[in-house]
Amino acid sequence: MDLDEIYQEIQERLRKQLALIIGTGSSISIDFAFGMGALESHLKSVIPSVILGDKQAESEWKLVLDNLNKKIDFENSLNVVKSDFLLESIIVETGKHVAKVNYQNISKISIGEIPIIALFERLKNALSYTNPIIDIITPNYDLIIENALSHCDIDYNDGFYGGMQKRFDWAESEQLFNRLENDSKSRKVYSKIKPHVRLHKVHGSLNYFVKNENVYRNDSLSYFESINDYERFIITPGETKHKRIVENRHFYREMDNAIDKAQTYLFVGYGFNDIDIDKKIWQNINQVSRRAIIVTKDLIGNAKKIISENPEIIAISDNYNGGAIISYKGIEIEHDKPIWQIDEFANEIL
Repeated sequence: MDLDEIYQEIQERLRKQLALIIGTGSSISIDFAFGMGALESHLKSVIPSVILGDKQAESEWKLVLDNLNKKIDFENSLNVVKSDFLLESIIVETGKHVAKVNYQNISKISIGEIPIIALFERLKNALSYTNPIIDIITPNYDLIIENALSHCDIDYNDGFYGGMQKRFDWAESEQLFNRLENDSKSRKVYSKIKPHVRLHKVHGSLNYFVKNENVYRNDSLSYFESINDYERFIITPGETKHKRIVENRHFYREMDNAIDKAQTYLFVGYGFNDIDIDKKIWQNINQVSRRAIIVTKDLIGNAKKIISENPEIIAISDNYNGGAIISYKGIEIEHDKPIWQIDEFANEIL
């Protein structure tokens, strides 16, 4: 099998009903401070002073550090946390960190220096009234995807509707994209869906907030460290009340529907460490009718296991020699261009 055949296969897969799963690798392409490593360093530096004097929190934070010293990844290390105070502190400090990094890069982001724009520009051509929806699923808290879509003039729906302070309701928000058309020949009125992206941020976002158990979106509050009477809506590993709200408000149900409808899954900079996202995909990815493409720097987390169990997956990663490795059907092909970078992938193949 040569490169042209693989390119054709990728192009064919992306013409089908598509779900993008975008991880922190996409954000790191703008600034490494968006990555889990930087967040881990931030929490290590601030949490001890924040929780000082709370014995349960201090004890559980020590368990987190012990796990990290055992080389357990950051997300799984946090699963030992049960203290509400420690969980709240982690959420607050995570929000502060991501807001700060996002704001520090706002000039770069606002002028469109976002590599994933190259992919969105090409996928935009796939949106039409006959194929009106592409789903994007992401655990990322930052606002990079939203900015990239806006730069490409792609409308998106993240499940919120209303004015400055938007309420969460997928059914209501989807009504904004329904259109009535007149058929001049039959004189009948019919409805159709305006092409758009459905954005599923099931772990929350910088611009999502909780008040009285209700979830709101308020873009004007995105970069404030804290707001009276509001909690930032961010889900970290562990059994937080925010996670319970997500389950009650059908965030996951809409994501599951998107995964079920998709015929192709495109993973971009995704680490396969989020079981609440991964479990549904794992159920579907081995079905004969489904196809997947992975574009990432390193095949980490459960990626290698998934690929070994399904050789039909096309995986593109860094060869650490200025190019990339393409893994497909049990073979590996060296590529002289760094097409594991999403802009290079889009420009070279799509």
